[in-house]
Amino acid sequence: ERVVYIEDLEKRKQAYGICGECKEPGTGSRWCQPCNAKRFKDNFKSWTSGNKNIDEFIQQSHLNAVHNHRYLEWIPFEKFQNITYIAEGGFGKIHSAEWPEGFIVYWDIENQKWFRYNKKDIKYALKSLNNSSDICSDFLKEIFNRDIVRCFGITQDPNNKEYMM
Repeated sequence: ERVVYIEDLEKRKQAYGICGECKEPGTGSRWCQPCNAKRFKDNFKSWTSGNKNIDEFIQQSHLNAVHNHRYLEWIPFEKFQNITYIAEGGFGKIHSAEWPEGFIVYWDIENQKWFRYNKKDIKYALKSLNNSSDICSDFLKEIFNRDIVRCFGITQDPNNKEYMM
């Protein structure tokens, strides 16, 4: 069980305000970890990557995300458009793509749905990894390392079965 100190709650309340649903201090900008964790969990059965390790890793990121930069999504490959090959490096290929749906920013209480950042002109980098069709948990931990470029999620190219982040 985790101990939360009153001073920490006050600091969170000042920094992030109060959640419009549970009335507790937020955990990030327009983010309430307990409320969003429940929302994510309620949706677990509606998607799968087809890989148990990936599913569990993404689900853990959902349950533990204290703000919108600390979760990953399973993004079906068909959600990307205008995928263009850029280059090949030592560990895989890099493509650019559009993601019209965009990434989750916060839960819109009024409309009861996720608000997503989906500006038209944005290009996302998709990095595939050689021989990643048999992905391991060490690689997944590396994806979520804070010291790399922000990763919004994981997808899989249906043609070659390589995973991309």
